[in-house]
Amino acid sequence: MSKLMWILGILLTVAGLALGLMIFASPVSVVNWGGGITLEVAAVLLVGGILAIGLGGVVNAISNMPAPKVEMPAFVPPAADPASPIPEFGRRATESAATVAAVATVAEEEVSEPVKETIAALEQARHKIEQAFDPAPAETEKPPVADPAPAPTAEPAPQATPEPEPDPETEAETESAAEEDEDGPDETAEGEDLEEGQLYVVEERFIRARPARILSDGTVEAETDEGWMRFENLEHLDEYLDAMAPPARP
Repeated sequence: MSKLMWILGILLTVAGLALGLMIFASPVSVVNWGGGITLEVAAVLLVGGILAIGLGGVVNAISNMPAPKVEMPAFVPPAADPASPIPEFGRRATESAATVAAVATVAEEEVSEPVKETIAALEQARHKIEQAFDPAPAETEKPPVADPAPAPTAEPAPQATPEPEPDPETEAETESAAEEDEDGPDETAEGEDLEEGQLYVVEERFIRARPARILSDGTVEAETDEGWMRFENLEHLDEYLDAMAPPARP
């Protein structure tokens, strides 16, 4: 399109220039040839040619204009999760520990006095509860380390000494002491019964082949499979023995 406008503009310009020159050279003959062609026609052709050339340049510039670039938004990858910190030992670790300690100190200073008292009371109560329900085990004493025994030395064999013959009076005293020891627990039990509520044995007898004794308050003590037991009366003892008796086989 721009080239066509350029060609048309050049032709119009050349025609305008040619007509202008012809009018100036022989005005009478041109007027007669054209039937009214004047200098104004040459000027119009010249101006039209110049405008056509200008329009061709504008069209060429528009066609050659670079297209606007459409920039796509750059893809930003998501930020990766920070790796787990690796414990460091050195100046950095010391500085971080000091910073944490300073922050803790400032926080403690900011806490009011009533809050501190409340926290201390709660801690003391917690320690008491832990000591009450979970007492610390007593420290076990370490057994003394035995010294290494010295090497046995050869000793002369002891000479056999004749055993003295037993004295009949000594044997009789030993037997009587053993009998007293056997009878001692029963007498002690009876003494304790007398002390506790002034109870004493009224009657001793066997009930269903079991030794029993009736006490002064009406209760009955009898030996059962579980040991000596006390019942309110003989009826309760009979009921207990009936309940504990093995069932009869059909």
